[in-house]
Amino acid sequence: MNLDFADYLVFFGYMAAVIGIGFWVARREKATARAYFLAENSLPWFAVGFSLIASSISTEQFVGQVGFAYRYGLAVSNWDWGVLPSVTIMLVFFIPFYLRRRISTMPEYLEYRFGASTRVVFAVITVLSYAFINLAGVLYSGGLALHVIFGINLWLAVLLLAVFAGAYTIAGGLASVAWTDVLQSILLLASGMLVFFLGLHRLGGWDAIRGPLESARAHLILPADHPALPWTGMAVLFLSTNTWYYATNQYINQRILGAKDEWHAHAGMLFATLLGVFLTFSGCFPGLIAYRLFPNLANPDEAYPRVVTELVGPLGYGLRGLVFAALIGIIMSTVDSLVNSCSTVLTIDFYKRFWNKSANDRSMIRFGRISSTLILLVGVLWAPMVGRWESIFGYFQECWFFMAVPVVIVFLSAVLWKRANNFTATATLLLCLPSTLLPYFLHRFNVQMNAFNIAGLLIVPVIVFHIAMAYLRPAPSRQIVDKWIWKRSMLRLPEAITAGHYPWYKRLFYWWLVLLIVYVGLYIVFW
Repeated sequence: MNLDFADYLVFFGYMAAVIGIGFWVARREKATARAYFLAENSLPWFAVGFSLIASSISTEQFVGQVGFAYRYGLAVSNWDWGVLPSVTIMLVFFIPFYLRRRISTMPEYLEYRFGASTRVVFAVITVLSYAFINLAGVLYSGGLALHVIFGINLWLAVLLLAVFAGAYTIAGGLASVAWTDVLQSILLLASGMLVFFLGLHRLGGWDAIRGPLESARAHLILPADHPALPWTGMAVLFLSTNTWYYATNQYINQRILGAKDEWHAHAGMLFATLLGVFLTFSGCFPGLIAYRLFPNLANPDEAYPRVVTELVGPLGYGLRGLVFAALIGIIMSTVDSLVNSCSTVLTIDFYKRFWNKSANDRSMIRFGRISSTLILLVGVLWAPMVGRWESIFGYFQECWFFMAVPVVIVFLSAVLWKRANNFTATATLLLCLPSTLLPYFLHRFNVQMNAFNIAGLLIVPVIVFHIAMAYLRPAPSRQIVDKWIWKRSMLRLPEAITAGHYPWYKRLFYWWLVLLIVYVGLYIVFW
């Protein structure tokens, strides 16, 4: 793309600022393992919220999702606007356990509730999925964006992303990740909204962007026979994949675990959910705009760079470079989150547990940095496999939603079913391994049935399997059940947080109610 000098100046200046902030935060952090992996529980609600947004959107949002919206229309907004049910599950059932028990990793939580084998299996699943699905996909899509924008070699771009995002992450841990995410998410949302408003002006309003109302592209909810995004598949997304993503996912939950206290954790997640309202205007509507401007793109994943060049380029003043800097920055934020979370699991769930049980803070931090480097290397080497999928967004989703079903069932039974035990949890989690191979067989044998619906059909047999396995072993002890089964009293925040002045505007239920009204309104308008 024909960028001018101001674009290059702004782009590289912003990249330097992000990396500088990451290293500056790293220098200020205490040399303790909890500070490196969980920011010493120092993150305020706004840092938690912005970091959640920055970690979750990445290139699958601003490259892959825009491309998916280019192809299928407004229904792709369900990924951002359908999160409230799963966020509510996280707020009500899981945050109280994670924060009050001072959990460091999701596998650690499963050991406390079930046993050692469940922890090990889930730790292996977490590391493998992050390295081969999440990180490889993000690096590939980020490299593709750099290739389209600057014309540099795709694989060189992948390597550069890994090096620059990995540098400050390895140095500073979660604190560097979270505080660079604040800057990156603000800029990305602002630049995405700029593209949206410019497209709105260019095309002449909502109706022009959405297209004819009789078209499937103009609606959030599509018929059950839609080949890609049927409403039945969206129901699976809301109840299964999103719950896995927001309630059981280490690289999302790590900033929750690093929050100052339980109120800041809840408020940060609610804030991120509120930002999700604008996320669709930034990350989905540019795809609709690109479809109106360039209806015959050979590769839909190029839609976002092209629409930015078309709409923002003529404005000058380096704005196009700033928008592209925000895109690459958010890619780096997801890379750093994945690397930090993966190294946390490897260090706490493997290194300290099996290799060096007496490890001190210094040795844990050293191992965390070594494992971060190795994970980045795996992601770079596996990135070429992502290019075999028809779309980047499809790669992520097809790999995720089959794996999500067993994980969600195990985590929900952990807090809601007294009979669930270590044997059934371990056996059910092991189903994740063959489940992740389903996308390959779907492509190999050209199965025409929608993959979301197939994932939905898996829910019933997995639940039956989970229940059957539970009765092959004794129920957990009364002590475990009393400590780890959810109770209604957990709806109340600890007295240490609510003591003293607690004004109405800090009441978390009120803000959840506001979000409910907003999201219901969006579905009514765009149904």
